[in-house]
Amino acid sequence: MTRHKETTLSRWTGDIDPAFMAIAAMTGIMFVALALLVALHPAPFFFDRPVSVAVQSVNFSPLEPFHVFVSAFSGWVGVAVGAAVIAATFLLMRRATAFVAFSAVYSLVYNGVNLLIRRPRPTGWVHTAPHLVGYSFPSGHAAFFVWLAVLAVVLMARHLPGPLYLTSWALALVLVLAAGLSRVYVGAHWPSDVLGGLLLGVSWTALSLALGRLTDPIFGRASISKAARRNR
Repeated sequence: MTRHKETTLSRWTGDIDPAFMAIAAMTGIMFVALALLVALHPAPFFFDRPVSVAVQSVNFSPLEPFHVFVSAFSGWVGVAVGAAVIAATFLLMRRATAFVAFSAVYSLVYNGVNLLIRRPRPTGWVHTAPHLVGYSFPSGHAAFFVWLAVLAVVLMARHLPGPLYLTSWALALVLVLAAGLSRVYVGAHWPSDVLGGLLLGVSWTALSLALGRLTDPIFGRASISKAARRNR
């Protein structure tokens, strides 16, 4: 009976990468716990205001175009970009379409949690992005940039030599963290909102990478985690 269940499950998931599944489980549990805390206590957490004050106190004008760039992915623009990424994958790398489309399902989770919790956005800050709509938790931008950065690395940089491959992961991490800080800087989110978005993005993307049914058509039987170890 157990063997039959395992076989049935494997038909849907394919081989499961234990490293990515562990990351997905840990960050998923952390996201659920944080979401429950926000639902029970929508007011800013003890660290939200001090961190926001520190971030907003950094006035560096060369970063303004970056803040504009990050904020541009709001609302329907972000939806359109996500749809364009899936469409481009279908046209240029069709075997990766299922992986990219499934990894984009994080956006449905984000919208569901956002509408369910309805945490108010920050107000009264020196820097405030205009025309903010919707609710604050979690940060959709943070989750979006996790999704986009990981796709860029695993689909476009995986054939690079080891040092360049690891450098691409480092650059992806810098971009994601910078985008999260940008959302705090423009007054769109509390730091705990950004943390929630990061946890959601990492959890769902790691889940997508863990399922061999999605990744085998792109990477073969070797998982991304094994490929990364070979590149070191």
